[in-house]
Amino acid sequence: MEIREDSFKNLGAKLESGVPPEAGRAARGFDPDALTRALRIAGAALVVASASTFMLQHWQVGNDLLRYAMLVGQSLLLAAAAYFVGLTLREGRSARTFLALVLATMPVSFAVLGGLVYSQFHFEATQVLPSYATWIAPSPASAILAVVATLAVLIPLAAVSFIALARREARALSVAFFAANLLVIVPVRHPLVVAVLAGMSLLILLRLELIRFAASAQLDTVEGKLARAMPFAAPVIMLGRVFHLYHVGPAFVGGVLLIAASALWLWLSRTVSPWKRDVGAWLSATLSVLGWGMCWSELSSGVHGAISLLLLGLPMAVFFALAARRADRAQGLLLGVATVTALVTTVGACASDWSQIGAVGCIVVGVAVAVWGASMQALFRTIAGSLVALYGLGVQVWLATHADNVLRWASLSVVGVLLIVGSAYVERNRGRIVRHWEEAAARRLRHEDAAA
Repeated sequence: MEIREDSFKNLGAKLESGVPPEAGRAARGFDPDALTRALRIAGAALVVASASTFMLQHWQVGNDLLRYAMLVGQSLLLAAAAYFVGLTLREGRSARTFLALVLATMPVSFAVLGGLVYSQFHFEATQVLPSYATWIAPSPASAILAVVATLAVLIPLAAVSFIALARREARALSVAFFAANLLVIVPVRHPLVVAVLAGMSLLILLRLELIRFAASAQLDTVEGKLARAMPFAAPVIMLGRVFHLYHVGPAFVGGVLLIAASALWLWLSRTVSPWKRDVGAWLSATLSVLGWGMCWSELSSGVHGAISLLLLGLPMAVFFALAARRADRAQGLLLGVATVTALVTTVGACASDWSQIGAVGCIVVGVAVAVWGASMQALFRTIAGSLVALYGLGVQVWLATHADNVLRWASLSVVGVLLIVGSAYVERNRGRIVRHWEEAAARRLRHEDAAA
């Protein structure tokens, strides 16, 4: 009887709650939120795929300009759908999904627009491209008109979309988004130029992301993260376009590695874990050294002798030194590698080619390392730098006695004057330099305490 009474009590509770007793288990198996989320994801994937095919296909509907107008019209259609869903159905999530898709399809529009502009205003010899990747404007005036019409349509749509997704940072995101997308229509396809433009864009955007957008609580939502990711699409398309359609050499691949190393170096500024900082610093140094080596192999074809070796080794030493700024326990080792690399490079360049460039390189680098070691009370760096500087000075004096060249005397005089001027500057700003040094040390201690 007690079991039957308990059963009736449970049944009554279910009836009072409005849930049929037999449908209770079935209702628990159905999640409407999961269904709507899956529908939005699937629909968004199809829309993005549809827009992406415009970069790779041609339809037999008028000329390329008309086909491009259809792509821009898709953005208008998505905005209209967002307006309908938001005001008629009163469903904010789907409306924001449509507005996010408006932003996601815009880099595709600018990529196609870049093809139209390039067909009339290219600064270099054009290459034969596959038919599916060729976009040709009928005339220069039509290409310019397409740019003007695109900006007139897409700027308001992007502004409204960013306001809906991230109101407080809408202006900054809009400016960053269009600045990155305008680079896509620059009529240049040379791999090295594209690597420089896309790399600078990516690094500036990443810096802006780390110091401004990532710190905003409003942008920590799903919509905010989507808005933050949108500006990065354009430079990625630029790099992918070169990889897919044009011949890339070692310098372009090296440029991409340098971009990756720089991005990792920026990201490490927000990392407090010591082992992550050390691993990231070594990885950043390795990527940058490999990348610069590949760039040097292609760019140094017209340079020989001491200059060629200096162009290879000194930037690598700088990369190791920069990586040391992000390291924790490995900082000293990375600085040591940077110092040895710089000194060995200059000595090797001078020994392989007894010229003024090699000798001056030894003097400048040796004096810099010796002065740095003396200021840090590092005996090894002081002695090593002094020996390299004396070696360069000896080569310079020997060259001066065997060849009549006023530049050898002038170079020594200039270096000496600069050292004395530098000493005067340090003496005049001693307090400020010490204060900056102490502040940097204090920041480092705070990072270590936070990691502990």
